[in-house]
Amino acid sequence: MYLMRILGTFLCFFPILSVLLELQRPLWLMLLLGANAFVWPGVAYLRARYSPTPLSTEHYNLIFDAGVGGFWIAMMAVNPLPSVVIATILLSDRLSAGGFELMRKAGLVMVAVFAASWIAQGMHLEPIVTQRTMLATLPLVAVYMLALSVLTDTIAVKLRRKSRELERIAMMDPLLDIANRRLLEQRIQYELEQFNQSPRHSSLMFIDIDNFKEVNDRFGHEVGDALLVSVSKILHAATRKTDTPARLGGDEFVILLPNTTPEEALVVATRILEAAALTTVKPDHSFRCTLSIGIASAAPGMHSVTHWLKAADDALYKAKRLGKNQIYAH
Repeated sequence: MYLMRILGTFLCFFPILSVLLELQRPLWLMLLLGANAFVWPGVAYLRARYSPTPLSTEHYNLIFDAGVGGFWIAMMAVNPLPSVVIATILLSDRLSAGGFELMRKAGLVMVAVFAASWIAQGMHLEPIVTQRTMLATLPLVAVYMLALSVLTDTIAVKLRRKSRELERIAMMDPLLDIANRRLLEQRIQYELEQFNQSPRHSSLMFIDIDNFKEVNDRFGHEVGDALLVSVSKILHAATRKTDTPARLGGDEFVILLPNTTPEEALVVATRILEAAALTTVKPDHSFRCTLSIGIASAAPGMHSVTHWLKAADDALYKAKRLGKNQIYAH
């Protein structure tokens, strides 16, 4: 807002000054115009910068700008070209900055200040636009509109980037920086749709940390969280970019393995199991991390995420029944 206000008041200064000179307005009015053009932007910036509610203060600044615009339109005796351009820019700026409500308030203030000032100076009209005033107004039309377009595009790019970042955060587990259940289910659903259109091998791996509750009880949740982080790093290292390692909740992990045969999934699971066996739990290094892993392949008739997850969960249950630290595939 600071840079756009500086640009706007600077570009408005010349057409307004041109009309004031033509109307032979007093010197104090031209000095006031200079203060509005070159002093007010700094004052408005400082007001917002040091306000406890900067956004609210800036909205008041924008409404004040609109009132000042109404005043200068009256002082120009409603000279058509600069008056229309200034009013249009002021209102469109308010719409961009605060929506229809801010534009409405600014418009009311502009009309009120204009009416009072115009009546006070005798309701004089100057319908003739001189060549000098026209030339002084052209930079305002061209340069300011172009700058506003650039600013709007810059804000739009930032918003898109921020939106993508927020979407990524919403799809990731905040502790482990891997996919959460929401993203996992979306990708499982997509994989099932692809499978039902053209059958191919795909596997779903359900992983559970053995005796995780004991880790939390003996060493505390901080150590438990560190173990979760270690396991998530193992899953990242053992999988491809096309795979989706995810945290389902608690100490349960799931890996979606597209285009993966049961044999290939077994190799990945073995690699994960071996890496986990090398992971110790501080402060008791004798406490080794073990995992139970269940693997289920996509099968004809699977149409729901729940169905495939249950098949992998059933396989995990059988791995635990076998004594934990096991892989069971079906």
